Amino acid sequence: MKAIKIGNVKSEPGKINYGFIDAMALPTGTVDRIPVVIAQGNKEGPTFFLTANIHGNELTGVAVLHELVTEDLVRDLKGTIVSIPTLNPTALRLYQRHPEYQDEDPNRQFPEGRFAKPDEEDEDKKYPKPFEQVANLLYSYFEKYADYHLDIHNHSLRSVPYSILDRIFYDGVEERAEAEELAKKQLGMVEAFGAGAMITTDFPPKKYMNLKYHRSLSGAVLNTLRIPAFTVELGSNSVLIPEIVTGAVKATRNLLRWAGMLESPKEKITEYKVPIPEYRIRRIEHPRGKHSGIVKLLVGPGEKVAKGQVIAKITDIHGRPLGDGVIRTEHEGYMIALRDQMTVYPNMGIAEMGIKDEDEILSPMPPKD
Repeated sequence: MKAIKIGNVKSEPGKINYGFIDAMALPTGTVDRIPVVIAQGNKEGPTFFLTANIHGNELTGVAVLHELVTEDLVRDLKGTIVSIPTLNPTALRLYQRHPEYQDEDPNRQFPEGRFAKPDEEDEDKKYPKPFEQVANLLYSYFEKYADYHLDIHNHSLRSVPYSILDRIFYDGVEERAEAEELAKKQLGMVEAFGAGAMITTDFPPKKYMNLKYHRSLSGAVLNTLRIPAFTVELGSNSVLIPEIVTGAVKATRNLLRWAGMLESPKEKITEYKVPIPEYRIRRIEHPRGKHSGIVKLLVGPGEKVAKGQVIAKITDIHGRPLGDGVIRTEHEGYMIALRDQMTVYPNMGIAEMGIKDEDEILSPMPPKD
C-alpha cells in the first residue's frame, strides 16, 4: 500500500488519520495550520485529493468532506483519500475570501509551472508572497502523491451548482495526443460527478490566462502537473444548504466509483436538480449594464433564456427607468450566477451565463515573449 505523509499525518491501511500542515508562521508567535485527513483503504488504488474552502466564505465543501470521509467509507475503499477541508483557515475564521496575510485571491497563487517565463527578470519571483509560499507547499504534496483532484467552491448567493472543464494547454503537435487523453479523463470525472452540478467549459483561452486560472489549484494541477482535476461550484456561498451538501456527498462518492475506489452502485441525486444543456456551454460574464443604477433581476439561477430576453430592470435611485429601463441578453443560454448586489456601474456584469462553446477544450500554449 502506498505510504503517504502530509504535514504530521501518515497514512495507515484501513484507518482515518488526522493532523495538520504547518503552513505559515504568524507574527503573534503561532502558526497557521491547514487540517489534513488521510483515509486509506485496505486494498490498492489511486490517491484522490479532495479540497475545499480556499475562499473562506465558501462553506459547502467543508461540510461535504466532513460527511464523506467516514469509517464506513474506508471499509470499502480502494486506495487513499487526502481530504483538506479548508485550504485557507485564516479566511474561514474571519469569514472572508482572502487570507489575513495576503489581500489577494489565494486561488491565483499556485506555481506558474509550464507557463512561467524563464528569462523574465522579476524580483517578485525571487520573494514569493505569503500565500504563494503556502500554495507552493500544498502544490508539492500534489506533485508527490496525487492521481486525481477535486476542488470544491461556491460561487455566489444566487447561483446554480456547476462543474468547470478547464482549458488544457499543449506545446506543439507532440503534446496534443497527451492533452487529448488528459481532457478525456477530466471530462470523465466531471460526468461522473454528474447530476451534482451542471457542466460548463471555462472562459476562452485568452481570458482564462488573463484571469490567471492556470494558477488556480485545480488549473495548476491539471495543466502543469498533468493530473486529472476539476473545480466544482456548489451554488450559494456564505450559507450551508443541507440538500446541496447531501447531494454533493453522493456525487463525490460517484466520482470515487469512477476512479475505481468504490465498487458499490452509483447513487441517484434527488435532493436538487441542475439544468442539462443540450450543447456544450462555456462561461461568459453577461449581460453588462450600460448605466450606473439599481438593478432588479427577473430571472433565477439555472433558468434557460432566449437571445434578446429581458432579464433585469434598471432604474435610477428614484425608481425611474434608465434608457429603455431593461437589460437584455444578447445570447441564448443558461443563467449560472446572478449578481448579489443591487447597484451596478457601466460595463459591469450583472450575471454569469453559460452559452454555446465554440472553442476547443484544447489550446496551444500561449507565447512566452
